[in-house]
Amino acid sequence: MLPTTTEPSATAGVVRARRRRGSFPALRAALAAATVGALVLAGALLPLDDALVVENAIGLAVFALATNLLLGFGGLVSFGQAAFYGSGAYVVMLVWQHWGWSFWAGFALAPLVGAVLALGIGLIALRTRQLYFALLTLAFTQLAYVLAQQQHEFTGGDNGLFGDVLPRWLADARQGYMFTLAVAVVCALLLWRIVNSPFGLVLRATRENRDRMEALGVNVFRHQLGAFVISGAFCAVAGALFVVHTQSAYPQLLEWTKSGEPILMAVIGGMFAFLGPVVGAFVYTLGHQWLVQHTAHWQLVLGAVLLGVVLLRPDGLAGLASSRPWRRLRSRNGGDE
Repeated sequence: MLPTTTEPSATAGVVRARRRRGSFPALRAALAAATVGALVLAGALLPLDDALVVENAIGLAVFALATNLLLGFGGLVSFGQAAFYGSGAYVVMLVWQHWGWSFWAGFALAPLVGAVLALGIGLIALRTRQLYFALLTLAFTQLAYVLAQQQHEFTGGDNGLFGDVLPRWLADARQGYMFTLAVAVVCALLLWRIVNSPFGLVLRATRENRDRMEALGVNVFRHQLGAFVISGAFCAVAGALFVVHTQSAYPQLLEWTKSGEPILMAVIGGMFAFLGPVVGAFVYTLGHQWLVQHTAHWQLVLGAVLLGVVLLRPDGLAGLASSRPWRRLRSRNGGDE
């Protein structure tokens, strides 16, 4: 009997296919690493005022990524994320001002407080759906805003809390920038793992068809509550990073309109792409900074940009990656999104 060559050739074909499939994710990883490297250089070389604007965008990118765990991957529109964002900032400032705790103790406590608050709010709000869920989360955020505004002796009222809370080395603006970037990268990696875990896949399937998932025996409430708690913890980390940026906390961080910012960032960047909110955070922050300097009608311009994105590119700026040149590149490399 003649030896067959079908099996070795088939094996070689599988190996080549696997190599092609792995090449495009490797390209994405290289682009992500290059972006982080560019941000490191920006923090070291940009004028200090410009570097601080970029630092603010990095912190807001964490806020947007955490919010998009609910919005883009869970299909939940929450206007309560400002409660967790503001609580993260307030925790750092409160424990320092009233009990003399270090910045590091407050920074470690912030995500725990954010998670506990999210658990309490989620147990109530997630028993409703769609508009009622959004309104309940908005109500809780406004409650937190009013409490922070009225408790003058504890929270500082309208003036908020401010002071030299940071360690000496972190108070240096360049060091604060690098610390913010490092924390943001860690948060992004953790959220990436969560989104691509079995938990994240169930969350996305629930977004597409909740009734079918319930019919399959999936505990949808438990998964959504878990996502809500995780999002609350990461939003609180973003709030703690705001303290690194400004060394302050004030009631406006808890206002419901603050919850709208990460939603805008996700819509602009692309809520169905993991890094879409990061793109949106930089476009929103840098664009806002430029518009404020050049026109008093910056809100009108921002609204027009948002309207244009929604009408012309519903999948956000990250959707440009699915345009024809990128599709051709992926097909040559055999990679999938």
